Amino acid sequence: MGSKRWRGFRSVLCPIDFSEQSRIALQYAEAIALRGNSSLRVAFVNDPLLVASAAAALHNHDLAKWSAEELESFVGTTLTADGRARLPLKTQVSTGNPAHEIMKAASRTGTDLIVLGTRGLTGPGRLLMGSTTLGVLQRTTVPVLAVPHPDDAPGATVPRSWPGDRIPAPIELDAVSRRDVDVAVRVAEWFDASLLLLHVVKEIAAPAWIKGDLSGHDRIRIAQAAERIDALAETARRRVETETRVVCGNVPEEIAAFAASQRVHLLITALRGRRGWFGPQQGSVSYQVLSHAVAPVLACPQQWRVR
Repeated sequence: MGSKRWRGFRSVLCPIDFSEQSRIALQYAEAIALRGNSSLRVAFVNDPLLVASAAAALHNHDLAKWSAEELESFVGTTLTADGRARLPLKTQVSTGNPAHEIMKAASRTGTDLIVLGTRGLTGPGRLLMGSTTLGVLQRTTVPVLAVPHPDDAPGATVPRSWPGDRIPAPIELDAVSRRDVDVAVRVAEWFDASLLLLHVVKEIAAPAWIKGDLSGHDRIRIAQAAERIDALAETARRRVETETRVVCGNVPEEIAAFAASQRVHLLITALRGRRGWFGPQQGSVSYQVLSHAVAPVLACPQQWRVR
């Protein structure tokens, strides 16, 4: 593990859809940008069918201009005075497939973090954030902070203490586990937080009449996993305070249950390719985790390198 401290996120992209959910995502984007003295770009993607319909039915060819004005207003009423004063801020409007346009904007601007909401409104003029989130996760080469709708009252803001003093990182035990731990360590260090390495031993599906025979086998698997993750934690402790936890069950459900019970404010997890914890397509199991999540999830693709 390298000794040089990571500089953090330097360029943040936050796609919005004018929903309250995307307003919350923008608040998280602002919090990270302020921490890293980063640039912040806020983007909106028009639906091409809506643009065409407005031009044909309403004789309105200024939808893009209207969207840009609405975007400026949305950003102005969402960001804090501190954010508006300190952050290098830009807005942009485009038309097309949301996930494709988001990734194109990220590539063009040198974005190193994408922040978006996981549940937005649907219908005319609104992105379907569920499918957009999955599309971005499947394409991204930079981390994605996916923000679920909070249980707090509407209008709640991101606390200055976010993400708190401990960040859990679900870890798969495979050939690239050390790389995943290194990423989690660098992120936790940047947030001035301790780290908790969490591993879920996948429950074996079996008929009820042999469940009893499996319990002993599960205890062995849990003990073996605990030994391996403790070895990874020894390396992590050279940089940050690190705990470990091993449980058995359904992966996304166990992670979500842990996050809820511990009042977790941020999870760090890895995005796999065509093999490993995230299944046959990048983002598939990750999206299940996000669907269950009660806290923002920082999903880091395998090809991303902390610099």
